Amino acid sequence: MLPTTRAATRPILRAASQLQSRSYAVLTEAYSPLGYRRTGDQPDVAPLAEKSVSKASNGIHIATYDEQSPVSTLAVVVKAGSRYESADAPGTAQFVKNTIFRTVPGDNIVRSLRTAELRGNTIYSSVDREHLVIASDFLRDDLVDAVPTLLTHVFNETLAAHEFMDARKTTAKESAGNLADPNVKVFEALHEIAFRTGLGNPVYAPPAAAKSLKTAKLAEFTKKVISSDRVAIVGSGISHEDLTKLVESAFQYVKVPAAKGAAADSTSKYFGGEARIDAGPKGESHYVVAFPSVSASSPDYPAALVLKSLLDTSNRFKWGSPAGVSGLLASAATQSTSVSAFNASYSDAGLIGFHVQGEAGEVKGVASKALGALKGLANGVGEEALKGAKKRVIVDADVAGARDVKVQEVARRLFAKGDVATPKEFAEAVQKVSAADVQKLAKSLLSGKPSAVAYGNVRKLPYVDEL
Repeated sequence: MLPTTRAATRPILRAASQLQSRSYAVLTEAYSPLGYRRTGDQPDVAPLAEKSVSKASNGIHIATYDEQSPVSTLAVVVKAGSRYESADAPGTAQFVKNTIFRTVPGDNIVRSLRTAELRGNTIYSSVDREHLVIASDFLRDDLVDAVPTLLTHVFNETLAAHEFMDARKTTAKESAGNLADPNVKVFEALHEIAFRTGLGNPVYAPPAAAKSLKTAKLAEFTKKVISSDRVAIVGSGISHEDLTKLVESAFQYVKVPAAKGAAADSTSKYFGGEARIDAGPKGESHYVVAFPSVSASSPDYPAALVLKSLLDTSNRFKWGSPAGVSGLLASAATQSTSVSAFNASYSDAGLIGFHVQGEAGEVKGVASKALGALKGLANGVGEEALKGAKKRVIVDADVAGARDVKVQEVARRLFAKGDVATPKEFAEAVQKVSAADVQKLAKSLLSGKPSAVAYGNVRKLPYVDEL
């Protein structure tokens, strides 16, 4: 080993020093020795990808966004969420979700699943208040197999008795598991209070309701909600020309019910009110307050997203306060009680509010401060805060959320406007939001009747008129 001398170490120390100063120069100087130049905000999105929208010969919407990725996502989205259930058959949409992938006449379900698995593909389904989704992720050249697989299952009218019984058990177990979560329970109750029917219908029906559901109700529901005007085929990383050809080919063998025409969906009506769920003297405390907001198709939708971001910067870092550090709600939280904002926008209605979780004795103070933060936005919005909030909205829209959530957003706009927005177009809409837009929306929210749900030791939790 060569001896170490001071002379030998000087170049190394000098190089380390230079590297350190250069890295900091990138962050703090207008021009750095490494060649970086900060001239303003960075580009909002990557280079443009190809967006295409069309209709199949039977009237079904087809939308693709091709960013030339080797991995593709194909989803069939149906307006068949829980809002369309009848009052005597709660849980039908959830039941359909659990039976959507089943035996197709002339095929074997085990072989279909095994083939997809060997190819590395995924197949999944989901349901919420508005949409039923069945989707698949696969390598680009497997599109020829994914299209007939998904379409034949969506429009499959057969359901074997043993598949129905298996789905009944699955649905009841799924409902029981989700409704055991206080977070799910309070938001189910919140929607029921806010809208009563339609959007107020539960996504997760009580297990007893699932166990009592009959095949006749299932058939009645699918006949009502599955038709060519209520279905959208959404592809990401897929050539539009290839997809339309394969879809038209598949429809030669798949029976698609005609559009319902005059059978329009009922419009959501907001009511508001208060619910209190007793979870015992030592139950976990939750308190949710929401106000009527705008729909996802409203011109004010970007402003609603910005308003929510101004209130709440949580979930942006692995470490730190659950309520974030720079959002307006951060000062309302305590060491043992967190508060976060939420925005739920649907095709014709929406809710914006906050969710307090923690010590029952601290809930009232935290909720009062959170309400005060919302009132503060009605009095004005700072430009720097607004600028940061808009950046967060753009980033979150591009990187957050599951694939099925993203395709639902595409489908919702497709159903409402007959078009889809690229990330660039979405970013441009968000950047146009002004402080006056947010202030106006905040005033509008506060003028509506609130909806509130208290969960836990309700004797310790406040009523909404006490905030």
